[in-house]
Amino acid sequence: MPHVHILWLQLCLSRARRALLNLLHLLNLLCGPLVARLRALRSPFSVLRSPGRVAPLLFTVLCSLTAAYAAVPQFSENVACEPIRIRLPKGVEATPTPPLESYRFMSQKPDGSVTEFDAFDPEQLWRRDQRLGTWADKDGNRYELVAPKSRRGGPYPRTLVTREEYDKVQERTGTLKPSALGMWIGEWTGATCGKPQALRPVGGIRLAQFAEAGNAAVLVFFLKDTPQQPYALIITPSEDPPARWRTPLQRALAGFASAGRGLSGTAQAAGGWITLDKPPYRLHTDLPKRDRKWLDTLLADMTAIRAAYTQALPEPKGTKVPTSVIRVFANPDEYRAHSGEGMEWSSGHFSSLERELVVMGDSGEDDRERRREDIRSITFHEGWHQYLFLITPGNAAVPIWFNEGHATFFETFTVKGGRAVPGPSRRRAQARQAVALRSPAGLRKLLDMSQEEFYSGSIGDHYAVAWALVSYLRTDAPDSLKSLLNDYYALLCKRKTQLEANDAIFTSETLRAIADGLDAYLR
Repeated sequence: MPHVHILWLQLCLSRARRALLNLLHLLNLLCGPLVARLRALRSPFSVLRSPGRVAPLLFTVLCSLTAAYAAVPQFSENVACEPIRIRLPKGVEATPTPPLESYRFMSQKPDGSVTEFDAFDPEQLWRRDQRLGTWADKDGNRYELVAPKSRRGGPYPRTLVTREEYDKVQERTGTLKPSALGMWIGEWTGATCGKPQALRPVGGIRLAQFAEAGNAAVLVFFLKDTPQQPYALIITPSEDPPARWRTPLQRALAGFASAGRGLSGTAQAAGGWITLDKPPYRLHTDLPKRDRKWLDTLLADMTAIRAAYTQALPEPKGTKVPTSVIRVFANPDEYRAHSGEGMEWSSGHFSSLERELVVMGDSGEDDRERRREDIRSITFHEGWHQYLFLITPGNAAVPIWFNEGHATFFETFTVKGGRAVPGPSRRRAQARQAVALRSPAGLRKLLDMSQEEFYSGSIGDHYAVAWALVSYLRTDAPDSLKSLLNDYYALLCKRKTQLEANDAIFTSETLRAIADGLDAYLR
């Protein structure tokens, strides 16, 4: 059977295996010629060395069932997660697990007898207990399967601990909750973890998320058979990966995650779903017919707000930005089910994996105008996240203050005469009160924040000051400061880190000028 060199993770249900294999065999006969053309791909990352191979990769996700499933290798007997099987690119070989270092100690008891015992580094124990398998391919890309456990806890009685002392501490840490996965990923990889994106669960998977941490991509999932135990597949590319390796990987995971669950206006029309097109936007919704005229207005407003986005950050020359999909749910429960665990608290979000802007529109709310205004504000806010994702090179990491600062800026916009203009913000009062964050030192602290720091603690203040900073620089700042945001973004697109770009753009003199201008702007 031809091999398709694509990352594939699949839960195999024993009772459905035979039926699936029959279906896959039929699909293989239909898709075999195209699969054969894809055999030249060396790895899931090498595809972008030739731009013409991006499109075949997207189809690979659909046909990977035919080429990968029947030959899925099972883990060796030392892997504890029995239900899981995994498909990795051709040429991947298992690599040895790092050895666990032990230290022999002797202890003398009061009666004069001597006992010997082994002690370990708790960091090594923590990693050894969670690591299920590691692999590498000929291109230097590394794959690691892990069964995450709660954070290491502590304190320990000493730097080196016995196995019993370590286990006693671990018993107090409890089960790793989905909300803590981002912190676990950061601790395991040693890099700042981006906000995990919820994936649609399929088959025997109860919950799935995708996140990036430094140079690594992480797929985390929970099985229905073991609902409390997460598993993580961590993919770390070689030292010199293609510049946009994340993009095909995200698309591949998105295709896998949405298998059998995708919605389209045509397919769901009988169930009340309709599709409205107004380039560059496509809107899927099951809102009632009485909202149809308003939905046309919303799409027209989104076209106007898109012009405001492009005025702030123009689309890259020579880059065709794909159609932006918006999905508005009439039923809050259906929105939560679609969004997945971890996003049930939200009223809207942009999923970079699904490439959709998803909004909860409660058709049962009595105040129709308020509901519509909420949908418009959320769509303007999340629409910025969507636009920024689509225009930003895959290797560029945009700091959270820049992303959320612009999103909260655009959420205030109103459309008048086909033109989007900024309006008053509910965050102004919070920004006035956040005096410490508006000082030069406070602004630099905000600019240096990781995503976890931004979302933790005084969330309102961080959002408010990020809004004030972006709003001031976009609307009221002197000409000498107005280009700062675009100059900053340009450095990020050139693969500068957040701290490097901060040092280059926001000098101490610049921060002082911004702090003084912000005070006047907020007054």
